Amino acid sequence: MATEWKNWSRRIRMAGWAAVAFVVVAVGVGWAVTNFGPQSRSNEPKPYAAAFSLVDQDGKPVTQADFLGKPSAWFFGFTNCPDVCPTALAEMSAILESLGDDAQKLQVVFVSVDPERDTPEILKDYAGYFDPRIVALTGSQENISSMTKARYIYSEKIPLEGGNYTMQHSAGVQLVAPDGGFWGTLDSEENFDIRLGKVRRLIQGA
Repeated sequence: MATEWKNWSRRIRMAGWAAVAFVVVAVGVGWAVTNFGPQSRSNEPKPYAAAFSLVDQDGKPVTQADFLGKPSAWFFGFTNCPDVCPTALAEMSAILESLGDDAQKLQVVFVSVDPERDTPEILKDYAGYFDPRIVALTGSQENISSMTKARYIYSEKIPLEGGNYTMQHSAGVQLVAPDGGFWGTLDSEENFDIRLGKVRRLIQGA
């Protein structure tokens, strides 16, 4: 009888400790969900929310706030680019044409990684040649470098013979949601219909 009582008492104590352990784990999980779950993600910095201060093709100062509230597509390049940049801008112009009336729901932005040569006046002629709806931005080298770094854009000045130079840079188009959050990319290796479909989904989700 005494042995049975001891066994029973042991079972009660073990059950009690198990209940305590369950409560501790439950509280811990609840704390983790509260602090690391979906609720906290809304407070995480967005890749495209980093502040910048540049000027557009009309010499007007602009900041990141000027491009919020509407989906946007960003391409970083330079006007002396021999092939990648003109191809990308021509394709973005074609996308705008294919969107029809929905084109007004998208901002296409071309940012120069060569501010030493790309003045607002040069950018206005260059972007306007492809499509007057494309916004072109430039600024100080410091501001451009800060912006490209924050947005994970590679660019590097490559010296050429005769004292000239060219620019190596990332070639993809980055898509951005209305709140400034990174949405996706348009890859030059994708066919036109795939890229157009991505842009349509971006606009539809705005």
